[in-house]
Amino acid sequence: MTIRSEPEGNQGTKAEHLAGIDGVRALAALSVVFAHIVGPELPDLLKHTALTTNVIPDLAQYIFTGHPAVIAFFVVSGFCIHYPYINKPLPILPFYIARWIRIMIPALVAMVLAKLARLHDYNFWDGYILWSVVCELCYYMLYPFFLWASRWVSWRKQFYLAMLLSFSIVTVLGTNQFGSAHIYGPFLNWAVALPSWLAGCVLAETIHKTVPFRHDLPPPFFASVIFWRLLVALVASLLYWATMNTSLGYYLTMNGFALLVYFWIRAEVVTKRRSNNTLEWVGQWSYSLYLLHMPLMMIIARSLKHFWSVTLMLTSLPLVLYGTFLLYRKVELPAHAYARRIFRSVNPRGLYINALAHSDSVVKDRSLV
Repeated sequence: MTIRSEPEGNQGTKAEHLAGIDGVRALAALSVVFAHIVGPELPDLLKHTALTTNVIPDLAQYIFTGHPAVIAFFVVSGFCIHYPYINKPLPILPFYIARWIRIMIPALVAMVLAKLARLHDYNFWDGYILWSVVCELCYYMLYPFFLWASRWVSWRKQFYLAMLLSFSIVTVLGTNQFGSAHIYGPFLNWAVALPSWLAGCVLAETIHKTVPFRHDLPPPFFASVIFWRLLVALVASLLYWATMNTSLGYYLTMNGFALLVYFWIRAEVVTKRRSNNTLEWVGQWSYSLYLLHMPLMMIIARSLKHFWSVTLMLTSLPLVLYGTFLLYRKVELPAHAYARRIFRSVNPRGLYINALAHSDSVVKDRSLV
């Protein structure tokens, strides 16, 4: 690790905005919300419709997926963390402080609401929903090391080594009867999912070096956003079905699924689009949506427990979405602003990492393919 003096000026935390990333966040967060709230009720709801066979209602429970959506979040996270620091030094201490503030303030508020909702497993140890937040915190803490190591071990090689580590862990420890990939506890969950996060770092390198597509020409079908969205949704549902009905569980498939997400995100980023569309807007508050949808739904359910029904639950969903948006405005957005102020004000001497120093390994690492 090279120790050097602080460069002139402050490094901001707000990186160049790439259209498409927030759309991926939105689709992933909504998939988790519907998987938790709507998915379990779909078979019974469809059985009361004009569908006369049980096949479609039974398969409907696999439409919305939770774990594959979290894997998409991991790939996006790796991309967004690494992309700003491809060509500029990483100030380690301000980076750590800002990331913990951004993550922990909304998470702690969510834990308070979960306590009120009596969601007893909603904590960092038991890991209901928050297991992925613990993984993210581990990745943030390790990112300076990965960045430093990338001078000698390219991001692609780090990805392959992480795949070997993940496969070794799940082979030795196995899984539960549902083939889950997040049952290894807070000390190992992050290692099992690490390849998915590193795939995002590799994608950041690829996008940074790729010549932009000619936006005046329509992209081929295999590069279109709609194609990749449909393919990712279909594969996620198939992997959900396989996890629940075969021995091929999430613990074996999710890091491979991350490669599919890799190509989906690349298509989203390079495709020309109108700014400020609905998905991009929802993606801005996707973290609050992810954290808070179940605590808010359970608070509503307990408040109306004498009248509670599936119909009332479904009609309460818009209220839950609105509540997560309000908490984004009142909690998450101020936390982001506070993190940016802290980032700019904490200026320790030294403690910078430049990934491009003394090596051309990053230049050689162009893609996963």
